Amino acid sequence: MVDISVGEVSGFIAAGVFVLQVFFPLALPAILIAFVSDTHTLVTWSVLGRFLQSTPWPTLLNTDTVATTGVKRRVNVVSWFLTAAVALVAIASIVTPLGLYESIEPEDSQEITPFKYIKDTSAFGYGTPPRPDAYFARYCGTSHVCPGSTSEKKCEKVGLLERCTADVNITLPENFIAPFRDGATKFSSSVSSIFDMQWRTYVNDAIDPSKGVFLRPVYRQLAPLLLEDKIMPVEGLVVDVKTGGIGFRSHTVPERHFEYGSKWNEDILFIEPETKCVNLNFTLDFKIPRDIVTSDEYVEELRIVDHGGFSGLRKNPAPSLKRILSNGQVGINLRDRAASAAWFNNFLTMVFYNATNPDMDNIKRLDVSEGDSFPLPSFSHNTSFRVGYEIIRSNMEFGEYLNLTGKSGENGTKWSENPFDISMRNFSFITNLCAGSTFSSPANINTTLVGCSLLYGAAARTDKGGSSLTADPGSNWSLPVYSCASAVKALVKEVTFQYNGTNFEALKINATKPKAYPDATSKPLWAVEDLKEIPISDGKPLWGILGPSDSANNENAAIKYPSNISTTTHEHLYLPGYMDDFTMLLEGSRGVSNDRHNLPGTEFYTQAMLAAVTISRPGSGGYRGYVDYSGQTSLALFAKWQELSKTAEGAARIMDLVWTDSAANAVLGTKGWGLTSFSARAQPREQGKREDNRRNRKRAADKEGPAKPLVPVTVFKKHIRYKVPFAVPAFLVLAITVVILVPLIVLCVMGRTGPKKMRTFLEASSTGRNVGTFLASKGDEAGGKKTKEWVKSVGMKVVKISKGDIKAEGEEGTGDAEGGNGSQSEEEKVDGMVDEEEVRGEEEADEQTEMMTRSSAA
Repeated sequence: MVDISVGEVSGFIAAGVFVLQVFFPLALPAILIAFVSDTHTLVTWSVLGRFLQSTPWPTLLNTDTVATTGVKRRVNVVSWFLTAAVALVAIASIVTPLGLYESIEPEDSQEITPFKYIKDTSAFGYGTPPRPDAYFARYCGTSHVCPGSTSEKKCEKVGLLERCTADVNITLPENFIAPFRDGATKFSSSVSSIFDMQWRTYVNDAIDPSKGVFLRPVYRQLAPLLLEDKIMPVEGLVVDVKTGGIGFRSHTVPERHFEYGSKWNEDILFIEPETKCVNLNFTLDFKIPRDIVTSDEYVEELRIVDHGGFSGLRKNPAPSLKRILSNGQVGINLRDRAASAAWFNNFLTMVFYNATNPDMDNIKRLDVSEGDSFPLPSFSHNTSFRVGYEIIRSNMEFGEYLNLTGKSGENGTKWSENPFDISMRNFSFITNLCAGSTFSSPANINTTLVGCSLLYGAAARTDKGGSSLTADPGSNWSLPVYSCASAVKALVKEVTFQYNGTNFEALKINATKPKAYPDATSKPLWAVEDLKEIPISDGKPLWGILGPSDSANNENAAIKYPSNISTTTHEHLYLPGYMDDFTMLLEGSRGVSNDRHNLPGTEFYTQAMLAAVTISRPGSGGYRGYVDYSGQTSLALFAKWQELSKTAEGAARIMDLVWTDSAANAVLGTKGWGLTSFSARAQPREQGKREDNRRNRKRAADKEGPAKPLVPVTVFKKHIRYKVPFAVPAFLVLAITVVILVPLIVLCVMGRTGPKKMRTFLEASSTGRNVGTFLASKGDEAGGKKTKEWVKSVGMKVVKISKGDIKAEGEEGTGDAEGGNGSQSEEEKVDGMVDEEEVRGEEEADEQTEMMTRSSAA
């Protein structure tokens, strides 16, 4: 249905009125002349003449009243000027309303209104369980005790032996929570902290319920978001499905209902993936089997085809093995890491095929040209690598496509001699070199999470005439391969919300942009816990905002933290963590490192990255083994992957979108205007009845809810607006009006025009008066008589005008023109008048001339 504005409706109405204004003057005179004769009184001829001459018919029929030859120039000019002016007025009456339109616009001023929580009515709202009253806890392995944890040793004697046990309290104390929780609020009241993040789905895994609630996540996907292409709110999050990333917010909206809605800005903490990919410049080409149903092979004739990735190795020198020693917060060049990993991957592949010598710093031979192909096993019971025409896949094992066993001296393919004994051990260093950290790296601000992988893009058909969405038996396909490096960063974004309605669907995200800072002191002061001797594989350091960067220099707001922390002032913070192809995070069905660990803000982003770097077909592993990011079960998703697989930038977006979907289904935020989680505000559990009573009172107060905050919002209102270009005809009409009005006033003041003079010219041009001048007797001349007098004396004479002949009839109830007595028929009257005119001859002509002279003088 086409939307039509008020102005367009007005224009259509004006156009209809204009058509009717033309139609009636054409139609009614045409009907009238069908019922009138050519014999009327003189006054009737005057009225009829005025009526007919005022219609468009004279112009259409080109009668003598529109003639130009022999007419004074000023009369012609004014006549045509009037016609043009009327036409311009008609155009203006149609065009001018088209510029009108209604606009819903924000007001310049803001209104203050309280906010209320609104529940998501989508799958994310239905599938998200109620928020638990669980405390944050962390576990640093069997060999280490996390900062903040307490250990109570109990010993008892059993005979001559003393048995001692240690009860470790892993609940995070308040003095570890408060600096990050309050620091985020100090920076901006709507910014979440690491303690405003919770697992979306969970179970209570407390062994002793009396000691509290201990959560462990149970990942279950609520709904896929990958086919969306927008920034959208879901329960507890703002999800960017355009470029990737999630913002933490428990959604609240204005309590007051505004007719046309409202908008407001908030600072939101976002966690975003950042991925750079490099094309390996070779493809995996294959053919679909003829008998695709019963064949043991997914594909046939699988081979590597070089497009410059192998033959161009000499053009680029070997990357330095010392280039990436640590990660840190600056200088994380993800593209450089991906490119280095790609070079080593291609070099070792050529060594495997004996196409070059194994000295990467001195390549003496390169027995490959662009377009050469190398065979690969398409299927074997001993191979784990399989490509498919209907999926994408990613893996952290570089060189995986060679199906190496990982043992020295074993080839893995029957086509290669592998004289240099290349195994997966040779390829494994690529992942560590690209990642820059290992499981033994210290848990601090410099151990930044970087995940590196190969992404096998979506295959496309290479034979002509076939669609890449149909797998015809025997068709030829090709898929690109990319080397990718990914990191995760936290930053604050300014988000513009708009709400117009009463339900969750009315909440929209208008825009998101990184928060702009006028100077360095207004940037966030980020902090990451330094766990010292605890390696990153066991310890998950806390991180977050401690406030604006000037907080560290403000003596009145000195930051006190009970453990070691490192700080940095920057727009964003790269989050700590590690990922390599040996441990793969030791991920089990829980998706976390330990059952006793409940700190989602330190783990979810690593688990989401694991989903991105281990994409596989359903049931074959990957993130929890059942979330399908490969596209096998969704042709629409596979079609999207096909489009993105065409470029390295698109491949990077695939990784970021998979991370986003996985993270959005795993966690949510609990902080909004007037809302925060119980866990972020609660004190850790202690023994004793007094503490239990205090906690129960606190929970009761929490249920009543805090005072509702007043938030400034911009209200939308309806305005009538106009598009100026549509007023051009109206401006011309106005200009013409001024041009006419000014001289008209001047001429009226000078007495050169006015009603009296206009009456004289109107009577002089009246058809009835002009004809009556010829027929009237000397006592009935029309000159100088007013209309009523003329009608009584002359206007009632009946005259027949036909093809230039004028014949007068005697008046009804009176004698003939000569004053004779006796009654005559109308036909006899006319005949007598005709005979009289023939007898009078030249005398009548002289009289007519005299009458015309007198009329002109008048």
